[in-house]
Amino acid sequence: MDLIAGESSKKVLRKHGFRSLKLMSVDMEQELGNEPEPFGADYGRLDNGLVYYVRRNSKPRMRAALALAVKVGSVLEEEDQRGVAHIVEHLAFSATTRYTNHDIVKFLESVGAEFGPCQNAMTTADETIYELFVPVDKPELLSQAISILAEFSSEIRVSKEDLDKERGAVMEEYRGNRNATGRMQDSHWQLMMEGSKYAERLPIGLEKVIRSVPAATVKQFYQKWYHLCNMAVVAVGDFPDTKTVVDLIKTHFEDKRSSSEPPQIPVFPVPSHEETRFSCFVESEAAGSAVMISYKMPISDLKTVKDYRDMLAESMFLHALNQRLFKISRRKDPPFFACSVAADVLVSPLKAYIMSSSCKEKGTLASLESMLLEVARVRLHGFSEREISVVRALMMSEIESAYLERDQVQSTSLRDEYIQHFLHKEPVIGIEYEAQLQKTLLPQISASDVARYSEKLRTSCGCVIKTMEPRSAATIDDLRNVVSKVNSLEEEKMIAPWDEEKIPEEVVDEKPTPGEVTHQLEYPEVGVTELT
Repeated sequence: MDLIAGESSKKVLRKHGFRSLKLMSVDMEQELGNEPEPFGADYGRLDNGLVYYVRRNSKPRMRAALALAVKVGSVLEEEDQRGVAHIVEHLAFSATTRYTNHDIVKFLESVGAEFGPCQNAMTTADETIYELFVPVDKPELLSQAISILAEFSSEIRVSKEDLDKERGAVMEEYRGNRNATGRMQDSHWQLMMEGSKYAERLPIGLEKVIRSVPAATVKQFYQKWYHLCNMAVVAVGDFPDTKTVVDLIKTHFEDKRSSSEPPQIPVFPVPSHEETRFSCFVESEAAGSAVMISYKMPISDLKTVKDYRDMLAESMFLHALNQRLFKISRRKDPPFFACSVAADVLVSPLKAYIMSSSCKEKGTLASLESMLLEVARVRLHGFSEREISVVRALMMSEIESAYLERDQVQSTSLRDEYIQHFLHKEPVIGIEYEAQLQKTLLPQISASDVARYSEKLRTSCGCVIKTMEPRSAATIDDLRNVVSKVNSLEEEKMIAPWDEEKIPEEVVDEKPTPGEVTHQLEYPEVGVTELT
């Protein structure tokens, strides 16, 4: 009984904890947190350039989430190296100077961890990330896991024998990506990145390179780009203390040295375009018809309180627009089955708002028109105060839940935050400060502030429109005509305001007559009052 009462009291106190958070007096030009140092981590840089992040976290118990993040991806490949960044990722688990394939697999199996490049690593256009999730009930297990990451940083063995063993696994992954979904994604990526090196540097690479690239070429790529100054090791887990883990990182990484002077990692711009790009992709294996509209733009900085406020306003815009799209999908005979919009980082210099919908066969034009109309409707008429108040309450509820459950955050989630801090300079400010900041800023963001983001979703600025159908129905001229039609309606202001649902202020029109207490009995021995 005492335990139940105690737990109940604790929950009440935690619940009131968020409500009692004081509003902040904010300076919009103030930097977020204590950048460049991330919140909560023992953070530093070794003499050889390696950055490290170490944090204690007890969820789950006696486990640690580790990662080696490398600012090297497929965009750095030369023409004869297309696919080599991904091959290096595979070779890491094959053999290193200290570990053979048998040693690494035996260790990962012994600690119950999944192993292999598909489970423990990923390669994108801009980066490669190696991850391990290991028990820490024995100190030697953590030490060995960190030593494996240290081997990945500079000691991956690239021999003809090693490479030939891995070609089959890489080819299997390549073939698995040749299905309908993979072909559609690759086609869309090339259309989005047209005019940049990214368009021709899909991480999976080319079949001819996978089958025949010599070991010397792979080794050349590895030695040229894998430098400790382009890497970070992250360790989040149920450690006794962070100093011991930092010492382990120093033990295994401090003596590592690059074989050559590290070259500066170049930036590859993606050209902007005013003309809308169109594509009608026909794939007989496609499960259904779909429409995708992408609005590309440079990534915005997230350094100051003003930047954070802008990010909140953007999130409110996406929530509000998604609410409208969801309501449309629930109408009788809707133009699409489902539709949503989200912001997504594409590559280092570029992000996009991506609207996607699924629709009935031969319904892509109606779906496209409805999607474009809703964005234009926001530009002309904005959102209502009621829509924004609903979104504000939703976001306030989300941050309150995150704040109240802050001691339940998993180590893998915290690890991923620090990875993003290293790779993309995303600030890590801590849930306590973030909750206080959102509680202060959300009420200050108006409906007009939110609607302003619709200006970024114009077909005349970095827009790519693509339809996907199992059988050809729409043509590129059809898509152009739909865009022209909606633009004309907007210019002539022929788009009506959003028809909001009429929700009554009171659920019950006539309130019932209140009752009366006719009899009262007290039971002091059990602290109960009975009312009749």
